[in-house]
Amino acid sequence: MRGSEWALSALRADRAWQTSRGQGVTVAVIGTGVDAAHPDLKGRVVKGADLTDGASGDGTRDQGVTDVQGTHAAGIIAGTGRNYHGDGVYGLAPQARVLPVRVYRDSAPVAAATAAGIRYAARKGAQVIDVAVSFRRPSKELRSAVAYAVRRNCLVVAGAGDTGQSGNAVSYPAAYRGVLSVAATDKKGGLWPDSHYGRDVALTAPGVDILTTARNDDYWTGSGTAYAASWVAASAALVRAEHPQWTAAGVAKKLTDTASHQTSAHDDVHHGYGTVDPARALTASASPAADPQHRTAPRSSDTGPILVVVAVTGALLVLAVLAWLLIRRSVTPSDQE
Repeated sequence: MRGSEWALSALRADRAWQTSRGQGVTVAVIGTGVDAAHPDLKGRVVKGADLTDGASGDGTRDQGVTDVQGTHAAGIIAGTGRNYHGDGVYGLAPQARVLPVRVYRDSAPVAAATAAGIRYAARKGAQVIDVAVSFRRPSKELRSAVAYAVRRNCLVVAGAGDTGQSGNAVSYPAAYRGVLSVAATDKKGGLWPDSHYGRDVALTAPGVDILTTARNDDYWTGSGTAYAASWVAASAALVRAEHPQWTAAGVAKKLTDTASHQTSAHDDVHHGYGTVDPARALTASASPAADPQHRTAPRSSDTGPILVVVAVTGALLVLAVLAWLLIRRSVTPSDQE
């Protein structure tokens, strides 16, 4: 199967593995849960949580009906290739641990459960959180959970959304400040037509025809920005394993600084800072400076109101000064007589 995993070649996995395989790093996967019994995932999945209403599971069963994204993500991140025939799927960080958190109910993700899942993963010590679900509407709970995870030194990654040909609407939590938003590229490095694009995108990664693990010892080939996000989450795991002293913000900065086809001013609305390059991120020697915003672009929803207030306040101040000068000039002659 290795020959069908084109993304590993595109990301120069063999070179990255000379330095790091993600050992000692826990990557939380927020989604449908993960089939821990899959032969390519045995020994890599730790007990997590099922946070849907009334559930008491540990997330180690993939209970998605129409979407089994959790097991897909786990294979991309930590697949060992050790199926019954010794020819399974390899993940980019095959020695990382996967912490599964199930947030699906009735075949759809629940925003409140997703927010709780992000907080749970942060409390459990996950260094990287791959949010393998997305929402069209913003949520205060979700935004607060992301901020909580960032404060706890977690690197949060999410797919930018599969809305490129349907209005290009932003998706959440990818659009929130502090999240590495990832768009999807094809085998030639071009943007996948269905991928969201825009100033909120930080990085791109392979997201078309991705071969990975599926439930019931099976395999799956799929496309989407969620697949791309899992490659970035795995890349972050490689860097965090090699540099455990670096902060999550520092790791994110290293990933954006070393992205291929990088645009220094982040002026490429399709590719953000470029395509993630884990091999380069691991071999670049310079330690990253602290960057509390994870090198994501400013969101208009975050900065717009502030800029308006500043502009209005400044204008009022100028008018007040001009009025005071006019009054002073009109009063001064009579005072001198």
